Amino acid sequence: MKCIILAGGSGDALWPLSRRQFPKQFMNVKEGRSILQETVVRNMPFCDEFLIITNESYKYIVNGQLKAFQSLKYRVLLEGEAHGTAAAIMLGTLFCNQTETVLVVNSDNLIDGDNYKDTIIAAKEMSKNGDIITVGSKPLYRTSTLGYIKRKGNVVTEYISKVNFDNLQSKDFSYEEGFLWNTGILVFSAGAMINLVSKVNPELFKKCKQAKRKVPAIRRTIKFNENVMKDIPTGSIETLVFEQSDSIRVIEATFDWKDVGSANDLQDIAEMHNQEFVIKKDCNNVTVINEAERKLVVANDLKDIVVVNTEDALLVSSKRSADSIKDIIKDNKATYEMYFDHNRISYKEWGTHELLSYNEGYKVRKVTVYPGYQMNLHKHELRTEHWSVVKGVATITVGDETKDYNRFESVDVPIGVMHKVANKTDKDLVIIEIGIGENLLDDDFVKIYQTCEENNNIVAAAEPIVKLDPAFKDNLWGGTKLRDVYGKKCDYDIIAESWELSAHPDGLSRIATGKYKGRLFNDYLSIIGKESLGWKCQAQDRFPILIKFIDAKKDLSIQIHPDDEYALENENEYGKNEMWYVIDAEPGAFLYCGLKRDATKEEIEERIKNNTITEILNRIDVKPGDVVMVKAGTIHAIGAGILIAEIQQNSNCTYRMYDYDRRDKFGNLRELHVEKSLDVVVPEKYVKDNKNEIILARNEHYTEERLVQCKYFEVTKYEVNDEVRIPVDESSFMSALFIEGTGSIAVKDENGETSMKYKPADSFFVSAGKKEIIIRGKGTCLITHV
Repeated sequence: MKCIILAGGSGDALWPLSRRQFPKQFMNVKEGRSILQETVVRNMPFCDEFLIITNESYKYIVNGQLKAFQSLKYRVLLEGEAHGTAAAIMLGTLFCNQTETVLVVNSDNLIDGDNYKDTIIAAKEMSKNGDIITVGSKPLYRTSTLGYIKRKGNVVTEYISKVNFDNLQSKDFSYEEGFLWNTGILVFSAGAMINLVSKVNPELFKKCKQAKRKVPAIRRTIKFNENVMKDIPTGSIETLVFEQSDSIRVIEATFDWKDVGSANDLQDIAEMHNQEFVIKKDCNNVTVINEAERKLVVANDLKDIVVVNTEDALLVSSKRSADSIKDIIKDNKATYEMYFDHNRISYKEWGTHELLSYNEGYKVRKVTVYPGYQMNLHKHELRTEHWSVVKGVATITVGDETKDYNRFESVDVPIGVMHKVANKTDKDLVIIEIGIGENLLDDDFVKIYQTCEENNNIVAAAEPIVKLDPAFKDNLWGGTKLRDVYGKKCDYDIIAESWELSAHPDGLSRIATGKYKGRLFNDYLSIIGKESLGWKCQAQDRFPILIKFIDAKKDLSIQIHPDDEYALENENEYGKNEMWYVIDAEPGAFLYCGLKRDATKEEIEERIKNNTITEILNRIDVKPGDVVMVKAGTIHAIGAGILIAEIQQNSNCTYRMYDYDRRDKFGNLRELHVEKSLDVVVPEKYVKDNKNEIILARNEHYTEERLVQCKYFEVTKYEVNDEVRIPVDESSFMSALFIEGTGSIAVKDENGETSMKYKPADSFFVSAGKKEIIIRGKGTCLITHV
């Protein structure tokens, strides 16, 4: 199950615990954990990946707080401008396969009780019928700050966003009348949500789909800038979608739920905080929260008061007027903007700054650098700095000198001298920084090395070899061999494809081993840099190939791929040339590749219309070990009962010509692309290229056979009896995909040998450079490079 966490919103309501640049979802509530972190912990037992949707200005806070979870699979979707929950949920859902179950939660809810998981599991079971399930909570009192749901049985009949009880004449919105609080928690299959939105609000669906396609790079952090977001309809999911549907079902929460919306909700937070430095005497209905460890707060003979003390601000308010803090901030923002907007802790991509002391002429900060991260190389024109290491080992550059500094060692940074700190260890580095000078603000900062790479702050080093975990696809024609025979870990009912080596946004594989474990493959590539891909890849603006397994239990559609020129002009994608290696084929299984005779585009179009297109296709009966090269412009299809490995250009640009009038699970005919197909089709008779499938070496240890060599990639098959050594150089990376057998794969370079075990259907990536791949054991492996 995928979990979408809505983590936007501002921090005014709970000031001073939260700030404009550090809103409530990030503030600590329990044992040093934030509400966001509590939300992740709560849903980890049944969610395998998290999509956190937040404001662009919070990206470093989110990534910083999620470092507490080792190897957590997550992505952060950044909204350049907020458009409400409908846009956020739809964008998140488009990153999920259609049969995946999606859980949507808010990051500003406090939830107690052991029954939370039972409610979510029950909602997941209900969603299997194709309904959208919303979770409602029994209303405990009348409130105008929460939304209501009215139900009849388990069917939602009405949504009410806000209730003005002062003007209410009849309904009291009670539980007995069928009303529940709207928690905002949703459970649904991605396909059901996409199908619903496409029907009741096609504009929302269209604009969100276009926005996803315009994202320039899909990594762990995905940025939807203002230009991409501006045309998406604005509003809540209830207003824009659910109110137009009769397929929304409700399940009542069996846990305690609280929305943290104002200072009057602070009592729940106070109970989670350490009360060691709080004294209350003769107080009635008084809430005291003290986050300043060096201060004692004493409340004496008070009534109906809330007190919040932090290191830099103190709030004392009657509970009756606590909600007016927003007006106070608005009226005084010009004078006290620093206190209203900023927390004493500021998050960077590489770590955090915590302000300890500040006065005219000096500033003291605690600097924490994450393991494996570094600052940008920079200098200051108006201040000097003194750095003292108090924890860890700092690799510090000052001018032309780089040196390691251990605990209690110090270094001075003069005015105008470039400098940076790197943490090459696997533990946090902590430095006390003292700045002295005329200007101590962040605007006295000149970056020396400017880069657009998101991962510039990582102390990068390519692993000699990494194993990959695939991304899965659940197309309706797929089977279950990838799980049943090869042990692929995926809970889909159908696994049609596993994208084993993929940096494509429609299905990213992940690093499964080493210090980058859990990282998206595209993320890893940006960290290690283009030089690790080899000089043949330097001129390309994206990773060049994509490798997958395809399990066709049923016939695939008749389809075609464009060439680079057409695809770049019309789809902002590369074209697609691909190779099929048949791993398994049931008796009588066949493929279509090209035409068995010359035809005209007019004839092809007419045969699509009258369902006779297959009569002129070139049929190829196949068996395990067969190889078929499918060039761009060639009509083709994989038949039922075939398992193949596919090596292709890094593209997902496929035009469906004909699909046997099949419908999806929602009764919709699958989209055809006949006009574009006819634009790119090569209508001549298919002729097999006999230059491929050449034996290069055969001996007692291994057989080496080149399967395909084209301008996009080269694929070589190794049948290994005991050992083979394969040279790697600076020209290209290499991919190793194992078809059968067991043993070990190692990479030997100047630093020694790195070895891993392999089994059938395992995929490995080896970076470019002078090294050697050593495959030991008995098995079959496909080696691919450019």
